[in-house]
Amino acid sequence: MVRNLGQRGQLLNDPAENGEVQVQLGPLRMTTNIDQLEKLQVEKPKEPKQTIQIVNLARTETSLELDLRGQTVDDALMRVDKYLDDASVAGLPQVHLIHGKGTGALRTAVRDYLKSHPSVKSYRFGGPAEGGTGVTVVELKK
Repeated sequence: MVRNLGQRGQLLNDPAENGEVQVQLGPLRMTTNIDQLEKLQVEKPKEPKQTIQIVNLARTETSLELDLRGQTVDDALMRVDKYLDDASVAGLPQVHLIHGKGTGALRTAVRDYLKSHPSVKSYRFGGPAEGGTGVTVVELKK
């Protein structure tokens, strides 16, 4: 059990000198400190059938919107890239990027960036109740 994630996994190697180990959590392989692990007693199933349950904690930590107002284009695009990756991993179907209206430079840069992002299915301006042209609503691929 990886305590800080609350997920069960499988230890892949012995601890390194600094206490780091690799753990397999379903399709995800990660490095963590041995102090974050707890050994669990696993009952062997009577049938040779195995099931793995993965709890997606990222969904609770990823907001449905990202406010970019006041950011430079370069800083905003770096934040958008990380945010879209986090939102995809969390399984969010749709997110809102708040870039404001202003001169339109940030809005244009964000929308140009979304054209080629691999996680983006489609995007549109927000409706009147969503912030209009100051917000881009992004639909993510599943």
